[in-house]
Amino acid sequence: MDKKFGKKGLQILAPEVQGSSVDAIEALVKEHKIEYPIMKGSTRGPNMQGIPHSVVFDSYGELVFEGHPMSDDFEKAVKDALRDVKDEEEDDDDDFWNRGKPVIAERTWTNEEGKPLVASVMEIKDEKVVFKLKNGRKVPYPIAKLSEDDQKLIAETLEAEEEE
Repeated sequence: MDKKFGKKGLQILAPEVQGSSVDAIEALVKEHKIEYPIMKGSTRGPNMQGIPHSVVFDSYGELVFEGHPMSDDFEKAVKDALRDVKDEEEDDDDDFWNRGKPVIAERTWTNEEGKPLVASVMEIKDEKVVFKLKNGRKVPYPIAKLSEDDQKLIAETLEAEEEE
């Protein structure tokens, strides 16, 4: 994974949680040709069970995967998180300190067909909003396809931002 996705922004850190000696860790690093940092003396988080155990955070610091690295969902979570990084890097106007804070808090949105969607709005740009779903996935959505009430809320939010 490190070699496959490292150039795209993936950063792997490996906490050692079993109290292994430095010699044992170095032997493992050499045997498996590990090139990413190994942290000795880490403790497991309260939900971490099993070895090996992986966690994936997106660029907003949100946990998007936790489990065994051979799980079918692991590589997908990494790819999704890296895709979000690429999308964010294209936006030079991104305010680092507000990154991750929703523009509009989570609520139920309705599309023009009356179908509901529970999400927060992370960004409003170019006639689209970027919804953040409960599972952490970010999805661009055309404002024009939302209900009139939701379009009005977005317009009011943009006006309020411009006044600041």
